[in-house]
Amino acid sequence: MRRRADPDFSLMPWLFPARLRPDVTAFGRFVRLAHGIAYNAFISREERLHLLAALDLAIASDDAEPPELPGAEAICAALRASLRTSGVADTHVRHILQALRRDVEGGVNRSWGDLLVYSQFAAAPIGRHMLDLMGEDSRPYRHASDALCEALGILKQLRDFREPTLHDNRHWIPESFLADAFITQEHLGALKAKGQTRAVLDRILDGIEQLLNTAAPLPNHVRSWRLRSHIRVVQCRARGLVACFRANDPLGARVGLTWWQRQVCLCMGLVRGCLKI
Repeated sequence: MRRRADPDFSLMPWLFPARLRPDVTAFGRFVRLAHGIAYNAFISREERLHLLAALDLAIASDDAEPPELPGAEAICAALRASLRTSGVADTHVRHILQALRRDVEGGVNRSWGDLLVYSQFAAAPIGRHMLDLMGEDSRPYRHASDALCEALGILKQLRDFREPTLHDNRHWIPESFLADAFITQEHLGALKAKGQTRAVLDRILDGIEQLLNTAAPLPNHVRSWRLRSHIRVVQCRARGLVACFRANDPLGARVGLTWWQRQVCLCMGLVRGCLKI
């Protein structure tokens, strides 16, 4: 259930100040553990809900029993310690767990608006946690931060929704998109995205690009060059992923960035972050 860091989407602790790298790592490991539980196709819904509830309790109290999973106790203890020393509220983590429980319970998104509301709990808290950890006043540009995280979250769902080891991972696609195209969830199981199925995927990509446009000014408001560089790298990778999805068929094969594409984004992000351009 403990997933490895995802090269397309993971936080990059080494870009943060040395004193905060353990906090970034603790948060990232906890989120990966929670996702690994929620989307595991090999355990029952009831067991996944039980494990997520145990995670929630383990964050609230040192005395609570963490999930009986390898490494879970250390992961929960590290995040508790991080929250205490950094002063970041546990609200962001709890919102993520809330969204994951909704997924396990079979929640669906009837419209694009529903998907964005869901993403406010599933994805936006990641950016909010990082901004709070860095001591940034995010109130003036929280909308841009949320939009970036929402775009990344939807992109990750789009990349992984054909993954056979994940549970119920197509239900995030807005039902209204399927209805407008006169297709059903079953069409998403085809070997190729053709006709109306491709149109639904392109419509999702259109929405992601709008979110990325909203998030574009975010680095200009961030004081820390480290966090600004991180955001620039992430924005570049998100744009690259959108282009990959436009050019390739996610139903036919897994779509993602190449190692070289990720390195180009890394170099460009560092340069633009340092020079504030």
